[in-house]
Amino acid sequence: MKKRVYVLTERATLRRATDYPDQVPAPDEWLLPDDDFDIIKQFAADAPDNTADALLTYSLSRGRDTIRLRTYAGLLDLRGGLSLDIRPRVGYLPNLLRHLPDAAFHRLHTGQTGAMNLPLWEVFIDAFLRETAHALGQGLARNYVAETVETATLRGKIRMTQQARQPYFQPDRLALIQDEHTANIAVNRVLKTALLRVMGRSDVVASQTRCRQLLAFLADIPTSTNLPADLRAIASTNRLLRRYDLALRWATWLLRGQGAGLCVGPTVTNCLLFSMERVFEQYVAAGFRRVGAEVQESSAHLIDEHAGQPKFKLRPDLILRQNGQTIVLDTKWKLLDATDQNGHYGIDQADLYQLYAYGKKYDATQLVLIYPAHAGFTKPLRVFGYDDDMRLHVVPFNLDKPLADEVATVLDEVGGGAFKV
Repeated sequence: MKKRVYVLTERATLRRATDYPDQVPAPDEWLLPDDDFDIIKQFAADAPDNTADALLTYSLSRGRDTIRLRTYAGLLDLRGGLSLDIRPRVGYLPNLLRHLPDAAFHRLHTGQTGAMNLPLWEVFIDAFLRETAHALGQGLARNYVAETVETATLRGKIRMTQQARQPYFQPDRLALIQDEHTANIAVNRVLKTALLRVMGRSDVVASQTRCRQLLAFLADIPTSTNLPADLRAIASTNRLLRRYDLALRWATWLLRGQGAGLCVGPTVTNCLLFSMERVFEQYVAAGFRRVGAEVQESSAHLIDEHAGQPKFKLRPDLILRQNGQTIVLDTKWKLLDATDQNGHYGIDQADLYQLYAYGKKYDATQLVLIYPAHAGFTKPLRVFGYDDDMRLHVVPFNLDKPLADEVATVLDEVGGGAFKV
């Protein structure tokens, strides 16, 4: 089976090449062979409705099919050897993932030469191998495992039913359950199984070499003969095996073909997809949390009283409070056009209503809408005045610059220099 990999961007448009035989594809548009387009179309048909709607939209116009990707980035491998490597329109995904709350992403290695040209799968393999080396570097984990044996030595618990069935000519054989201190436990079997799977999938020579080195360390450990049972077993490892946690989390994702994002559909072989709206929100929040921002604070309600109770909690992304000053910040994963004043730069009117409600209910004088920076939006827009007391700043956030530097830039723009970065 020939493997075909398409490196796309989120919000890309996919069409059949045979429908447009003489057309040069526009930016963010891909013309695919019929077989590959049909595989993606079948995925959309087979996936649950909520999954398909989240990942893509399908339309048919004048007999021509069109598939548009939505705001998910990562890897989607489909049956038939088709792989979609979907990248954000701005920023480098592994660098953004490092700031997700899940500790498994915190040490993603994004600084090596050529890292930005590696498929996301190889970046994840690298993370798995480094966490596995860290876990095994402290020695091979062992645990007590109950084993059934027949022996002449009484050591363990007698299995009374089996003992009663012993043939008369073997009265000296005892049917026992013994606890053996062994390395043949679920965590080691899962790691070995994942290493073998990864070695066969990786195209990076260095990763294959590291796999062989780690497999040599696990030479006496068998592979898993009941992977679902072993995966269930590692979900409840004891505290003595906590050093294995991150390696096992990566192993589970890679073995199941499922990551921390959306994982769906019978035609899917690997799914490591992430909502860029959520990733961007958490990336920015990680930076502002360092200056004391409250994340997803929900003390205010849109309706103060109805039937004796407040209704509709307000939950802005970030709130900064210091010396009587309150700044409310919200993140939006959308590319604005700073030149399109007549089209309101692409800002959704509903977002302006939302920020106004936040400002009034939290007594904020400064409101901030944060969008990703790109070639069409490199400087803050002119300040919007809701009224004499409340101002809205619409600012770009450069994902290619150090996070702390961008936080400082935003605070300088809104007059929040008192907040220490």
